[in-house]
Amino acid sequence: MTDTGPAAAPTVLVLGGGTRLPKALRAHGCHVVYGGTLAEFGPGHRDACDEALLLSDDDGEAWLDRAVALHKAVPFDRVVTVRERFLTTAARIRDALGLQGDPLRTVLLLKDKALMREALADAPGTPAVRAALMRAPGDLAAFAARAGLPVVLKPRDGSGSQGIQILRDTADVERAARLVAAVPDALLAEEFLDGPEYSVESFSRAGEHEVLAVTEKFTGDNAVEIGHVVPARADTTRYEELAAATRSLLDAVGLTEGPAHTEIIVTPRGPRVVESHNRPGGDGIIDLVREVTGADVRDLLAAHVAGARPPARSGAAGAAATWFLTAPPGLVTEVTGWEAAEASPGVVDTDPDVAPGDTVPELRGSDDRCGSVIATADTPDEALARARAAAARVRITTRPAPAEETPAP
Repeated sequence: MTDTGPAAAPTVLVLGGGTRLPKALRAHGCHVVYGGTLAEFGPGHRDACDEALLLSDDDGEAWLDRAVALHKAVPFDRVVTVRERFLTTAARIRDALGLQGDPLRTVLLLKDKALMREALADAPGTPAVRAALMRAPGDLAAFAARAGLPVVLKPRDGSGSQGIQILRDTADVERAARLVAAVPDALLAEEFLDGPEYSVESFSRAGEHEVLAVTEKFTGDNAVEIGHVVPARADTTRYEELAAATRSLLDAVGLTEGPAHTEIIVTPRGPRVVESHNRPGGDGIIDLVREVTGADVRDLLAAHVAGARPPARSGAAGAAATWFLTAPPGLVTEVTGWEAAEASPGVVDTDPDVAPGDTVPELRGSDDRCGSVIATADTPDEALARARAAAARVRITTRPAPAEETPAP
């Protein structure tokens, strides 16, 4: 018998993102082709990959065509991404090339909230949430009459809390109906779920879903997230309920591998899945999980793709929390206190996001926040207190933005 030796390390196309995943793949001996835009490809990427495929934008058709063409010269074994904007493109390339990984159907079920609700309607272990796709203005009033107010209206394909509205009275419904008329089939109405909010960070291998951490979430105006803490302040029973709801969802959509970020609200009737994504959690959750558990999903993904053992885990903190800064809408005139925040007890990272001259919009999505602070401690309560205290040391002063001049007729 001829000894063929160890299997060759795979060639991996990594779409978008920073350098941690490509570096981890190369550390396992993979041949890494980084795919992204010229604008995001920095000096660090040059040292993190073997080749690069750079296009001017994120157009899915262009990426599919180029990847299929490049595959003939540099055959890919795997195509992966941890970036929201590339999830569908990566799945389309995998399907076109017949590569291992979650298929396009699974990715679309997670990205399209209307499709997800249909898939979960009869799935065991995932209690249904009343929802309806808004095809015509009258659909919204009809749904509100069935489900009762308040009602949540959201984009069927969105993330980062963008575009979510909570309709609390008939005036809200009438106003939102005009938006439905402008974008039919683009919005989903759901029953309002009342209760504490969590997200479950997981990693799947061959359809087995490992829960890495449970994050407790805090929201502000328009359901925009303003804080997170890992681990969640939840007892064993609640933790098991959240883990079970997550596994049932991921089974229902057919997720087999990689990271997932699943958002859940625990109502008086039990856990209800809000949405899920086959990527790591945003808002710095990936950093909180690493601080506490020692696990970084990018390292886990690299090892999985390379067929290597998962890396050892050693978390340094008992708990970690992030708190986001917000400010009244208007023109930023002064920002102070970031140095004091950085020097606060337990603070491991700060991220200023506005400066004098910037304009702060009304808080309607994650992009409307003004920065963040991450702090660690022995307990979740202490980590939260530290993050909030540090954030409170920052002062962002705004004044009403000047009205735009009306052009002469």
